[in-house]
Amino acid sequence: MKKSFLVVLVTLLVLFSVDAQRKKRPSGNMSPMDVTELSESEALKVETIIIDAERELILDNEFKALELFKSALEMSPDNAVINFKIAEILIKNGDSEQAIPYVDKAMKADATNKYYILLAAEAYKATSDFKKAAELYSRMIETIPDTESYLFDLAILYQYQGESEKALETYNRAEEIFGMNEMVLREKQKIYLRNKDFESLLADWDKLIAEHPENDRYTIELCEFLISQRMFDEAKARLEKISNSKHADLLMSQLYLSEGKVSEAMSIAQSTMNSPEVDFKAKLQLLNNFLQYVMTSEEFDQVAELTRGLTYQYPEQYAVQAYAGDVMFRLENKEEAISYYLKAISLDASNFNVWQNILNIEAELNQYDSVVVHAEQALEYFPNQAVLYYFAGTGHLVNKDYRKSIQMLDQGKKYTTDPNLTTIFYGQIGDAYNGMKSHEKSYKAYDEALKANPDNDHVLNNYSYYLSIRNVKMDKALKMSTKLVQQHPDNPTYLDTHGWVLYVMERYDEALVYLRKAANLQEDGTVIEHYGDVLFKLGKVEDALQQWKRASKYDDVSKNLEKKIADKKLYE
Repeated sequence: MKKSFLVVLVTLLVLFSVDAQRKKRPSGNMSPMDVTELSESEALKVETIIIDAERELILDNEFKALELFKSALEMSPDNAVINFKIAEILIKNGDSEQAIPYVDKAMKADATNKYYILLAAEAYKATSDFKKAAELYSRMIETIPDTESYLFDLAILYQYQGESEKALETYNRAEEIFGMNEMVLREKQKIYLRNKDFESLLADWDKLIAEHPENDRYTIELCEFLISQRMFDEAKARLEKISNSKHADLLMSQLYLSEGKVSEAMSIAQSTMNSPEVDFKAKLQLLNNFLQYVMTSEEFDQVAELTRGLTYQYPEQYAVQAYAGDVMFRLENKEEAISYYLKAISLDASNFNVWQNILNIEAELNQYDSVVVHAEQALEYFPNQAVLYYFAGTGHLVNKDYRKSIQMLDQGKKYTTDPNLTTIFYGQIGDAYNGMKSHEKSYKAYDEALKANPDNDHVLNNYSYYLSIRNVKMDKALKMSTKLVQQHPDNPTYLDTHGWVLYVMERYDEALVYLRKAANLQEDGTVIEHYGDVLFKLGKVEDALQQWKRASKYDDVSKNLEKKIADKKLYE
């Protein structure tokens, strides 16, 4: 029964449409018939095609519907509905430019239909013709009743065109009809800020606040803006009118900080930080502000304590834990920084910088077992980050697991794009091969490192020193160590290397100059022992003995040092 009723209803609609379009020429009128006038059968055919097209639209067959509407348009080219539907389909499929002639024709046929005007405005906006779109909205608002709500759209179009005054006038007109609107105020604020018209901006905010006296949120937001613009007096005057608001206390704390009243700011902040009313992001921002103003160790300790308090409040909040790590690192509490960073990555392991901070601190603290563990964990998330292979390889190198070190470094160097980083990788590989006593492979790695960066001090130092230890390629060792001390004339390690190269080449007088300077610059057992050795070679036995005894206070000395002292004789 339902199906039969639908067929009858459609037939009636068609017949009604046909009857509406049937036009009888007046008796005696001999003028030619209008080409847009359809016969009864033609009108019925057009309506049938339109119904078929609408059915295809319901079935989401838009391409088929478009073909049908265009077929109907050939028979009735000025039909507003057909032109509108074609334009609608084209705009929906991103062909706004092609849609414009059709929707223009629809508007020409029926200038009072707001849906035709709105579709046309949409097409013109999509083609960035904001001026034309604004003209359409303006005409619609002025001529069609109950379209004033589109004043907001019109104002935005004026903003797009840079017509600030027209935009403000339009927003003000909308406010007269609909009252103060928060969204509109934010748009007007953009214009006021561009024009540096703070007076009008504040007046509008105060109007909104007056209309909503029970809502402190607007005052709080205005004060946040005032503080960001360094309009502190205006902000304070408004904040003082608010009572029992932790958000207001938070802002007042920032104001005290801006005035240099750190203790007052800290006093307010302590209660604010514990309040569930204030979200963690605002609390983190306040902590960040404190770090810019605190000066004394006591104040730094207070910031650290406030930070710890936040981590207890938000144990599952990644941003809080990561920020706590940053604060503790800045305050030189490195072990504590690592603990917060590790908590952060247990919550969200996707931040590469946090992993890098962990590895940097652990390397600085010589915690290379942890460096290896965390570098390899990080590689599960960031397998293409060369620096992670560097940390893992260096950790294995320090722990004397040379094969694993070479494996990691060799894999990681494939991801380097910076020549300096490539040098560092090859330099570490050279050190690892040296540890394995694979000297030729070590030399080859060092040569590759210097190809990428001939001035790398680590490679120049280690390469020249290891050659001197084995007394091979001494001309090359001398060339590298000379370059090294020219670049770093006051580095005791490099001075010692160069001095030792000269020592091995039996150029003792020259070696003495560099080894003496190195021993005076650094309390290092190896360096001081080398200084004693060259003194002995120059016949200054008592002076040599004195330096050997001085070196014996340190761990990093040769196994023969005690015998040298006992026998007053050089053993190499």
